[in-house]
Amino acid sequence: MKKFQFFDQNIRQQRPELNFCTFNYIFAEYICYLKRKHGNDYNEMNSKMEQLGVSVGIRLYELVSLRERNKSETKLVEQLRFIQGIFWKHLFGRQAESIERLKDRPNDYLIRDENPLLLKYISEEGHISPAQFMCGILKGVLNASGFTCQVSYQFKTDERGVSYYPHTVFILSFEDARDL
Repeated sequence: MKKFQFFDQNIRQQRPELNFCTFNYIFAEYICYLKRKHGNDYNEMNSKMEQLGVSVGIRLYELVSLRERNKSETKLVEQLRFIQGIFWKHLFGRQAESIERLKDRPNDYLIRDENPLLLKYISEEGHISPAQFMCGILKGVLNASGFTCQVSYQFKTDERGVSYYPHTVFILSFEDARDL
């Protein structure tokens, strides 16, 4: 009798997706765990969420790269298009709205998402933001592909400062101009 081995599976085959409600429950429990462990140290909680996101991003990048294409992109713009299209669709079921380069800061790019799936059911509570996890995922993907960057986020606001939560803009700041 042959035992079924995980490594015997074809990596290019699509596996059933994780139920999003299940993911949200697990993620909400992780946030509760961080609150119990770190109390009111919001910087530490957001740092831990970003670290988890980086770890997830690296692994997802490897998986999606193997499933969807055979070569690694060496140009930043092509890598960003891959993230906006194929990677975002794999992760959230649809593409991100746009990628833009900031005119006043040539090393910075924006990825816009009108309604991030991760933020749809989990709101920002106090100074704890689930968007920090998404920043970590983006940072992990870009670092794994050879582009060093810092990732932050902002929620879209109008001229009066009213937030359009969850409309999110992820800001990718690349450290080295030669990467671009």
